[in-house]
Amino acid sequence: MTGERRRLLLEILGFALVVALVATYAVRRGGAAGPARLEDQRLLLGTVVSVTVFTNDSERGRGAIEAAFAEMERVESLTSRHAASGEISRINAGGRTGDRVSIGGELASVIERSLHFSRVSGGAFDVTVAPLVALWLGPEGMRVPSRSAVSAALPKVDYTKLALNAGAGTLTVPLGMSLDLDGIAKGHAVDRAVRALRLRGIQSGIVDAGGNIGFLGAPPRGGMWRVGIKHPRREGILGTLFVERGSVATSGDYQHFTVVDGRRYHHILDPKTGQPAHGVMSVTVVTARAIDADALSTAVFVLGAERGMELIETLDGVEGVIVTGQDDVDRVLVSSGLAERFAEET
Repeated sequence: MTGERRRLLLEILGFALVVALVATYAVRRGGAAGPARLEDQRLLLGTVVSVTVFTNDSERGRGAIEAAFAEMERVESLTSRHAASGEISRINAGGRTGDRVSIGGELASVIERSLHFSRVSGGAFDVTVAPLVALWLGPEGMRVPSRSAVSAALPKVDYTKLALNAGAGTLTVPLGMSLDLDGIAKGHAVDRAVRALRLRGIQSGIVDAGGNIGFLGAPPRGGMWRVGIKHPRREGILGTLFVERGSVATSGDYQHFTVVDGRRYHHILDPKTGQPAHGVMSVTVVTARAIDADALSTAVFVLGAERGMELIETLDGVEGVIVTGQDDVDRVLVSSGLAERFAEET
């Protein structure tokens, strides 16, 4: 087992308990019996992934769950930096001799969406952050690199140097730069898994990839989906979101972190400074598509509370909850569209 693989497994085992608290669902309404609940969990995308369907056709349900996992495995092999045969690994390979690389249509669409959120966030979301990620995330987990190492890596981080020609299937990546799609690939995988469930006749279901959640249809007995937002510093939940459909994604500083000399260093990096973004504990975003929620939860975290909420309020169909503080929760900011759909624990 490689050091990188061992690190991922250790983080997955530690994160599993967190996931169980981040996403809790209730679909209760009335006393009538609804469709049966079928669920499976597997380790994918560097986290614990669960797929749940509600159906009285168990054969159809099991087949749909398998199809959803197969689709996420396919997306992982396409987008992961750790998949040796994947397109991202090929782009990041040290032996590359030219700036322009050929890419498939699906990867082009993911990168196109990434660049969109890079532009709307002013660079707070940036898939060229890979050199910084390599410094902060070592084989055994989070570590604190030297400032000189961070300074040396920063010139290799700049999404504006990428040039995508989706029609021609080419991407220009200057030599020395590399890509990290971890901030958006889980969301894309969730969208594809939800689509796989729908194509197999499932009308109600949930796909949860470590806090990136996609809902298919309405809860089997009506009402809204209920999503618990984990408290960033304590066991249990901070509050509950009520959503009708779509997707929910949470980025938190409690997911991967280390404490050195009393200071918390986490994995959500500011591409402009090369340091972990500070001032925010967690960001939860609600959108129609999981790929958008995934990217925006990171972007808003890096932007900070005020600028992040301003971005949320300017985007159609986007809502969010921002939790600020350091050692304990300071403020909970809720976007205007969630004012009646978020209940904070008292």
